[in-house]
Amino acid sequence: MTVAAPSRPLASDLEVDLLSQSLTLRTALRRAINAAGSGLSLSVTGAHGGDGSARNRAMVVDADMPGLTGVALFEHIASAGAEMPVVVVASDTPRGRGLQKQALRAGATAFFVMPQSFQPRDLKDMATRVVVALRGGGDTGLGETPRSPSAASTSSTSPSHQSSGAQPPKTHRRPSFVKPQALVVGSSTGGPQALLSLFKDFKPHNITFPVLIVQHMPAAFTSILAEHITRATGWRALEATDGEPLTPGEIRIAPGGKHLLVAGSKNQLKLGLSEDPPVNFCRPAADVLFMSAAALFRGSVLGVVLTGMGQDGANGVRAIKDAGGYVIAQDQESSVVWGMPGAAVATGAVDQVLPLQEIGSALSRAATGVL
Repeated sequence: MTVAAPSRPLASDLEVDLLSQSLTLRTALRRAINAAGSGLSLSVTGAHGGDGSARNRAMVVDADMPGLTGVALFEHIASAGAEMPVVVVASDTPRGRGLQKQALRAGATAFFVMPQSFQPRDLKDMATRVVVALRGGGDTGLGETPRSPSAASTSSTSPSHQSSGAQPPKTHRRPSFVKPQALVVGSSTGGPQALLSLFKDFKPHNITFPVLIVQHMPAAFTSILAEHITRATGWRALEATDGEPLTPGEIRIAPGGKHLLVAGSKNQLKLGLSEDPPVNFCRPAADVLFMSAAALFRGSVLGVVLTGMGQDGANGVRAIKDAGGYVIAQDQESSVVWGMPGAAVATGAVDQVLPLQEIGSALSRAATGVL
């Protein structure tokens, strides 16, 4: 199996903790890491793994390890923290394959099934894909082909499409943009760090509209994310509460496990929380927030789709565009996973595809009605 080179080189060495009792998996992964060259090292941890505090650490979790079944597995993934990449591997069995959606919802970076074999060579291809995922190469285990960084556009005039045989999606053009009344942001895998970077660049000074965020993560961590953003960026960020009024110049984050939406009338808007069924296997879902904002703010809503796995946000982006709003998506090269922004770009409803480091300045311009 030939795997595309990682799209982003590591800035420093990454220590990979393997949480497994399988000698076969350990051997296959060590060989794949050695073949990948410098930048990765492997250590084998006990049943409780690392504490998630080391900055340059990642984790590979064997779902077949005793004591890590069911809820315990997903609690372990969540406890690793938002900054640590976590790759889950499971046996190629009905039970193993059935863990995929739950693992990804719990915050895993990628999920792979491994052949049932005692020969490390039979796990070679899977182990190679694990290494690519750990190094930010975009391989999520979902059957998606990693896209070349050069395919990501930084202009709204030539957005990338998902296969070489596909027609370029329709591009929307606007000669001007009104000052926004709301900024809505959707993100998933790699989102916490992307959000911190974005709001360090995009300052809260003189911002006259609320900022609403959907980040896919467990309920126990969304309040922590809000605290991190507050401490690191100068913004005041809080978990959203049901029925609260929209607060200009502040950030509200959807609590894990609940959809966030804008409700009420145009003259008396408020935030709403819902436990309706998941959308795109997600709750909260960016689509729910984006669609509600488009319905109430119409052409004065500004949407941003950041790094993330899956397609959440694509339908919401269409709704924003149909209402006359403006949409920015993160480019592939700066994304940990180009699933959500890639799906948004494929709709043809994205106005700009930008590197993460340029989105903050674009939002600052949008705040004054200039894009």
